[in-house]
Amino acid sequence: MQTGKLHFAGAVRVCQSQQIGDRTLTGEVEVKARVESREELARKIERIGGKFVREVVQEDLYFTHPCRDLKERDEALRLRRGGKNYTLTFKGRRVGKGAKMREELEVRVGDFDETATLLERLGFEKAFIIKKRRKEFVLDGVTIALDSVEGLGEFVEIEVMTTAGEGRRGGLQRMESFKNRLFSMADRLGIPRERLTTESYLELLASKNSSSKPLR
Repeated sequence: MQTGKLHFAGAVRVCQSQQIGDRTLTGEVEVKARVESREELARKIERIGGKFVREVVQEDLYFTHPCRDLKERDEALRLRRGGKNYTLTFKGRRVGKGAKMREELEVRVGDFDETATLLERLGFEKAFIIKKRRKEFVLDGVTIALDSVEGLGEFVEIEVMTTAGEGRRGGLQRMESFKNRLFSMADRLGIPRERLTTESYLELLASKNSSSKPLR
């Protein structure tokens, strides 16, 4: 198994640390919204100067554990397959309001199926699979992902990129400034703020399929 750097989910950049109170938050600041056409929004992003980064099909496998209630703790453990890249990600409890701000620790792994088997040997159980096709753009230091999510539809996910040293200063105040950048970008894309959500695809899918049984 190969390990790698900590970085934002679904992107190719290194996360920085945020000091909040007496703990360090390394992770994501994002919002998302449902859209009618991601292709139309992609054209708009490019018209206003956005740069295309990549398009990839992602498969996200989420796990539960009988000795740790991840949902109750507002945590998640995800194994992602994106092309030939495989990553294992822990997502911590969310902080702040208005945008999703949470700890995120991620490592690269060498084999998707072997990693899933290893986790099952440790007592973890497969819970949900989320499949999506993602187009990524960068515009003025903000990453914009246009997703077509199986069983949910089309979405835009807006996430802030940090630069070296930013995460070591300002704590929650700095995170709030990142949140404002997300809102400003949503305005530029013509997405009403009342349509923005901090719910994850896992939460949206679980809510839609609340009567269905998790994978075992």
